[in-house]
This record gives sequence, C-alpha cells and structure tokens, in this order.
Amino acid sequence: MRKYMKYEIKGSYKFILGIIAIVLIASTIIQLNISRQIKFEMMGSGNDITGFGAFMLVISMLVIFGAFLTAFFQIIGSFRKELYEDRGYLTFTLPLTGNKILGAKLVVAIIWFTTLGVSIVLYNLLFAMILYGPQWSDFVNFIKEAIRMINSSFLSVGIVSGLSAIMTLILIYFSMALSRVSVRNKKIGGLWFIIFIILSSLSSYLMYSVSEAIPYFLSLDSFKIFHSYELNFLSNVTMGQVIVFGNNFDAYINIFGVLSLIVISIGAFLTTGYLIEKKIDL
Repeated sequence: MRKYMKYEIKGSYKFILGIIAIVLIASTIIQLNISRQIKFEMMGSGNDITGFGAFMLVISMLVIFGAFLTAFFQIIGSFRKELYEDRGYLTFTLPLTGNKILGAKLVVAIIWFTTLGVSIVLYNLLFAMILYGPQWSDFVNFIKEAIRMINSSFLSVGIVSGLSAIMTLILIYFSMALSRVSVRNKKIGGLWFIIFIILSSLSSYLMYSVSEAIPYFLSLDSFKIFHSYELNFLSNVTMGQVIVFGNNFDAYINIFGVLSLIVISIGAFLTTGYLIEKKIDL
C-alpha cells in the first residue's frame, strides 16, 4: 500500500505544485492591491482600486477559485481514470485488496488537500507580515496568540468538518465505482455525479433524523454529555444538526449524529472496496 501511495504522489505532485504556484501568485496580487488601497487611505487620498488594479484583483480571485476547483477534480479524477482508462488494468491487477487501493487514494487526496490549504495560509501570513512591516518577533507572537485562541468550539468545528470532508470523498469514490458496475458495466461517466447527489442527500437526511431523534450532545470543553433540554441554543438552531452552538457560541457535537456519519463513511468505504475487488469488469 505504501508503494502504491508513493506511486500516486509521484504521479500527481507536479500538478499540485503547479496549482499551488498559481494560487500563490494570485494571492500575491490580491495582497498587493489591498496594501495599495491601505496606503491610499492612510495618505488621505481617498482613491479606490480602479482600472487595471481592480481588474487584476477580480481575476486573481477567480483564478484562486478555479485553481481549487481544478485541483479537486484532478485529485478525485485520478480514481475515475483507474475505472475508465487503460491504467486501471495495471492498478487492479496489483496484489492489493480493494480496500487498500481505495485507502491509498483517500490518504493521498487528504494529503494534497491539506498541503494546499496549509501552504496557502502560511504563505499569506508570511507575505502579509512582510508587506505590512512588523518585525519577525511580531509574527511569532501572532502565531502564539492564534494557538492560544484555539478553543473547544474551534476543535469541535474542525473535527466535524474533517469527518464530513472525508465522508464526502468516500461517497464520491463510491459513486464512481457504483456507476462503473451499473448498467452492465457500460461506461456512462456522468452517472457518478447523479449517484453522488442522491447518496449525499440520503446521508444528510439520515444524519439529520438520527441527530433529531437522539439529541445528546458532547461538549469538548468539559467532556460532559448533555440532553438538548439542558442547553441554551441560538434561536436558529435545530436539533437535527450534527454540531450546534449555544448562546455563548459554545459548540456541542451531537454524539449519535457523528456516529451515523462515521458508520456511513465506513459502510461506503467497505462497499467501494468490495466493488473494486469483486465487481469491476476490466
């Protein structure tokens, strides 16, 4: 499995580095335009970003969005290529189980998405510190303050968001595999997206129903379990949400909602591995 992961990384790292470079260039243009506007305001000139500067600002934002979208489809598209192109003959004849092949794909996808996010955040922080003139010590103090501000609510949102992202990836892979083995193995490529929408909707409905039916919440701040009637929620909160916020913006995780999310992810993962190993007709 490790060798297969290295093969996957080796085959896609140039593309990912290219995407990172494009996003960093676009981020630089955006920050330079913002810096220019700040200088105008400090000098009291009242000038806005107009003309070519405004055009480049808009284009840079569109480039960042397009780059992330391209990276997303490239990463998940590598699995689709295994299903519909000749390279699948090599992949699916390797001495690996379907679960190991899927696991390697999933881990590499998570690595690349994390690399994209972390590199862009760190670059923009560093460039902002250089651009706006504080000393290096100020940057270190900023990082320390940011770490100190990480609380249970932040961790709760991070955990639920991470699990939801992983489930989404698994459902996408499951949809692709299911579309490949459906309709007597005919290569109807766009069918996977329709299947994904249906599966995603059903999964969301199931998690909502479970969360609403069993409203027990975990607080990472005190590690205590609360029933919904013990908590004071924001006015627009419904019991069917996997994560909810109290009046003080304290986050509470619905225990059974998260468990249902995990069960769906594991079930889709194992089913996809089975389809890869037993049902894919190359």
